[in-house]
Amino acid sequence: MRYSRITFILLCFYASSSFGLEIISSSETQKLQEIEQKYNIDDLLISANDKLSTHKKKESDFHALSVEIKSKQTEYEHLVSKLPAKILSRANLSSFYRDLENLVLKIDQLETKYDIDGKSLKREYKSIMAEYDVINETRTNKDEQLAALKSEITKRVIADVSKADTVQSVDLDGSTLCSKFQSINDCLKDSESYIVTNTIKTDPFLNERSVLLSYDVIDASMNMSGNLNYKIKMAFKPSYNSKIDSLINEELGLKSAMITLVSNVAADWFVDGVKVGTGREIFHEVPLGQHGILASYQTKDKSSVEFIQGNGVFNYNFNETSRNNDLVTLPQTEKTKKQTMKMKPKQANVAAKDKPQMSLSNKSYEYFMGIEASTKEQNESFNGAPSAKL
Repeated sequence: MRYSRITFILLCFYASSSFGLEIISSSETQKLQEIEQKYNIDDLLISANDKLSTHKKKESDFHALSVEIKSKQTEYEHLVSKLPAKILSRANLSSFYRDLENLVLKIDQLETKYDIDGKSLKREYKSIMAEYDVINETRTNKDEQLAALKSEITKRVIADVSKADTVQSVDLDGSTLCSKFQSINDCLKDSESYIVTNTIKTDPFLNERSVLLSYDVIDASMNMSGNLNYKIKMAFKPSYNSKIDSLINEELGLKSAMITLVSNVAADWFVDGVKVGTGREIFHEVPLGQHGILASYQTKDKSSVEFIQGNGVFNYNFNETSRNNDLVTLPQTEKTKKQTMKMKPKQANVAAKDKPQMSLSNKSYEYFMGIEASTKEQNESFNGAPSAKL
């Protein structure tokens, strides 16, 4: 039994349909459940999603390794630049050579690990993508079975509504506000066309081609304020239409949905192993059913397997207190003893790199730690004191 409620400015009614027609029968529901069980991908999605999450963390470690190699190479170049002076001075030459040798061996060790880890990551990613290929193939096979079931359901519904003795009966409980100068019969007569039109719009088995076979007012009463309550029984000749097709698709999960992926940071978003975008808010269309969602930000990630039944919003928030910056540390000398060179984090928007923008609602600041002021103006700037030029 299907119930619906429609509310209007001056008219509202409750309609129930008592008939033998149905969108999906019990036997067809059983077939649908069998298909869902046979092609269930929950475990496959959870496994693949977990592996992809671990893989993204390894990629972060791999990037950190490349940063360390660059740092060691910078240190090596710095030592080599001092080599002529060391040879001429002959001061602690053996110790200098030993430090240089150890640094060369360390760089070689890191580069060897970088090469091995890089190849391992490629093999691992290929294996994870193979798992997602199995998932997608399973989805394809499921969709084929669902399409066959839909064809079967459609043929059955068309045959049912086409029978000469098939009648769609609608029992309506409603109310409307009448003029105090109208009688019950006049008010019902004025509302009849509106009631019939909206019944046709809301009932899945009725459309503009449906023929009204009967329209009987079972009961009606009106109070002194003009509020009319009524019960009406209608009968129509049903017909197959687009509303039925849409409901069949909904029952079988053959429709798509728009999901909104939201985070408090510019995260990398993956759906079923495929990157769909980077940002704080991403829109992506997916078919109804199970999907693996992964949000990755720096060395952290959040993931889940969701059963999508319609449009929805999924929030994956991260703690921004710790940021991974690329660091290059130079060997300490008298001039650099108190200073650390710190590279700025990579910009999320390359186009805006050369022209920083700041709004009142989203201010950003840069802090330079450990550098001593060399002038009075720099000291005032670092301490937040107002400049004399302003």
